[in-house]
Amino acid sequence: MRPIYSTILFDFDGTLTSSLNSWLESYHYAFSQFGVALSDEDIVNRCFYRAFEDVVAEFNLPCSIRFGELIKEGLAVSIEKVKLYEGVNESLTACAQHKIKLAVVTSAPRLVVEKALRILNIDSFFNTLVTADDVVNFKPHPEPVSIALKRLGSEPEETLMIGDSQADIFAAKAAGVRIGLFHPEEHKQFYDFQKLRNSQPHFIFDHYDSLHEYLFIMAD
Repeated sequence: MRPIYSTILFDFDGTLTSSLNSWLESYHYAFSQFGVALSDEDIVNRCFYRAFEDVVAEFNLPCSIRFGELIKEGLAVSIEKVKLYEGVNESLTACAQHKIKLAVVTSAPRLVVEKALRILNIDSFFNTLVTADDVVNFKPHPEPVSIALKRLGSEPEETLMIGDSQADIFAAKAAGVRIGLFHPEEHKQFYDFQKLRNSQPHFIFDHYDSLHEYLFIMAD
């Protein structure tokens, strides 16, 4: 059996781990230090996938650097509670057995991601990590994906990216790699599923069993 792809890039939050709630908690924590109280919906719609500078400007907060530090403080605590989605470990193990090169490509801070991967005991699967600390332009810009490809020595046409957001879809397409969209039912709080589907990922799955089937059974 020959795998379809030689390289797979994984987003981290909401893709490998159920950590979108950790970001939500961290935003609540950061805003609370400035005496600002927002609903979950406001944070998702007005803060997720935006630069801290833009969030700080919208809410008239005094310092984007301090706001970012507070987000990291919150994440450092809440990230310890995250769990892998069911089937992730099995899929990563199968990829490793087939000598598929693996990377994490995320907009989260490196220290937070490295800590979580160690806690979850999956750090050894990945050949490289591309994090917020490694890029100038965040997803949906293709820079993070392109950096991962360069580090791995991989070609776009032999690479698949797995993500859960439009930012992942657009970054992958701009870099010339195929994109698989993971959207389990619990993501309803965070995403408009119709908008994600309209972004035309190459395939969609809601459980890692389906990813395993796509990668390996279809390759027979």
